[in-house]
Amino acid sequence: MTEPIMPADLLEAWERSYGDAPLLAHVLRERLRPRWFRVHSLPSGKRYATTDDERAELLRRQNELITDVIGDGAPCRFIFGYYDEEAQLPDDVASALRALAPEFLTTIESRDAGTVEAYPLMLASLTWEPHSLDPILLAVADDVLETPLLVSADLQRLVAPYDGGVDVIVETPERRSELARHFNRGLFRQYQRGA
Repeated sequence: MTEPIMPADLLEAWERSYGDAPLLAHVLRERLRPRWFRVHSLPSGKRYATTDDERAELLRRQNELITDVIGDGAPCRFIFGYYDEEAQLPDDVASALRALAPEFLTTIESRDAGTVEAYPLMLASLTWEPHSLDPILLAVADDVLETPLLVSADLQRLVAPYDGGVDVIVETPERRSELARHFNRGLFRQYQRGA
């Protein structure tokens, strides 16, 4: 089991690494563009899985990507917010989130999130194991739960699944290029805006 980190310690370490950048994937991909790449979860960039085979493929691809970026058995942090959908989550997703024993991390202000209201972010410490977050990944892919962040213990690698794919931020532009090439060779359809 991963050693938990206190929310205040994570926020302090985050500020040392990323300054005032909020823990939001859409902001981070803009600020860290040289270290960022995106992959689609389904062939030909299809956004939503509509069959069991497509859901299985989506999970296979996302779990393989997360394992390559975070590391099998590696400690990491799972950060998520509810954006007012907590009461509407399917039971299996709500149970999977509760099982992570999340703690309140911080509140994201509406101006940072592009939402009308501020919302809380939650933090859980875990050890990455493939398929351990499948109900959560499917909920994100179905746009039932907003984009979470899986963050390596050293805060240098971030994985942000969303409804359609996964945004990835790694340590260096060189590592980004290496991973983008790997996942572009038939495993994923890779997209790099502005590259």
